[in-house]
Amino acid sequence: MFDKKILNVYAVIVGIFFLISGIGKVIDTAGFSNLISQYGLGYLNWLSPAIVIAEIMLGILLLLLINPKRDSFISFGLLVVFTAAFAYAHFAKGVNDCGCFGTINTSDLPPVLSFLRNFILIIMSLIVWLKYPEEKGDKVLGWKLALIISILAISSFFAGFTLSNPLMSFSRPQKSSFLNQNVKNTELSKYIKTSKDSTYLVFCFTYTCNHCWNSIENLRQFRITGTIDSVMALATGRQDAKLFFDENFSPDFYIRDLPLDTIKKLTDAFPTAFFIERDTVRVVIKSILPSPVTYKKLYRRTKN
Repeated sequence: MFDKKILNVYAVIVGIFFLISGIGKVIDTAGFSNLISQYGLGYLNWLSPAIVIAEIMLGILLLLLINPKRDSFISFGLLVVFTAAFAYAHFAKGVNDCGCFGTINTSDLPPVLSFLRNFILIIMSLIVWLKYPEEKGDKVLGWKLALIISILAISSFFAGFTLSNPLMSFSRPQKSSFLNQNVKNTELSKYIKTSKDSTYLVFCFTYTCNHCWNSIENLRQFRITGTIDSVMALATGRQDAKLFFDENFSPDFYIRDLPLDTIKKLTDAFPTAFFIERDTVRVVIKSILPSPVTYKKLYRRTKN
């Protein structure tokens, strides 16, 4: 029923999906780690570099048709796990972005289409796994082996590097509909009253995000050094996560708790920092908060 050429096409399609998915995540492994936390699986975000590398390598193996039967079995298992995790995040945590393609995914794909796409890929992987003929002599040609090893080394390096230095967000402001807007014309006006002669930093975060945790000391430094006149935080998370945060970080700045759906009207990533000057949002940073020195050197020059 299934010709080998058709099965090869299925394997290549699944391979392309995994390769694009892995590349999109390796550009910003920190963001993918943060997404795992938003899924409600923060205790697993340390696996983010390994998952990114596995996706890239699986994509390459499927594209090269090294062992489609074996590799489709692996892709079938991963797709089932990823789909189950997204289902839990969507229905239990209200997460609508599966984050499948990391920074490459610029479209707002409805959750139902994400589930449909994954279901199709699961079926294709299952068919290749069950129907692909057994092949003896699983030898890998020299150039293929060299390519696989090279990609493994490169992806491993970038997965580690972008865990703290996302390539798409490092040292540059982020796109936001609030940028260069008067605060009164944004959702921020519901939570902060500004004055033209003062500067403000509004920090949006979740209590379970480790990149948010790594930003807390820099957040304090903005107030201590006088770089910013007023600092406030908008947070979301369960009560037990809030208690853990309070016990370990002893916040000495104002925090207002908001439901996840409410805070998502302000940002689609955590942490996010809004810098306000003269009643206008001058800089938006969607990543680990930089130090005041880094902010003045790399970001403040962008304000008008």
